[in-house]
Amino acid sequence: MGRDARATAGRLVTLARAGEWDAVRGSLSLLAYAGGGPQERLRHIVGELVEASASMVMWRAAGMGLSGTFSADLRRADESLIDIDGVDPPVRALIRAMLAAVNGCPEDAADQVALALAGGQQASVEVVVLALKWTVSALEWCADEARPEWLDRQAS
Repeated sequence: MGRDARATAGRLVTLARAGEWDAVRGSLSLLAYAGGGPQERLRHIVGELVEASASMVMWRAAGMGLSGTFSADLRRADESLIDIDGVDPPVRALIRAMLAAVNGCPEDAADQVALALAGGQQASVEVVVLALKWTVSALEWCADEARPEWLDRQAS
């Protein structure tokens, strides 16, 4: 399923980078309703997106001389702090999945991805969209050599 998840995630990233968010949401809704373990498919797709984003973040951090344990500094638009426990559970779980991935805990990341997708079909679509936004953002500020091989280099 990993290769299929990467291929699907790659196509979704290409759509997202082109600004085709309606097509992304439509595709995700179809995936979420499809038979044959739709949550399992979405779990693998989000897992690939989190892993890709984390690897690009780590590449960038290494280039800046940063290492150690990483945490999240969550802020509102006015720069006031946000307590992670005040964030919607699916988003909180996705943030924790990313933190687990950048801190070298893939099993914890996978557990958090599963929690992020446990909120039903609509919440799952929004989780994938958020993971896509993170991946697209990481692609925008990462050098080509930091991109995972399975992501389309031509879309940049």
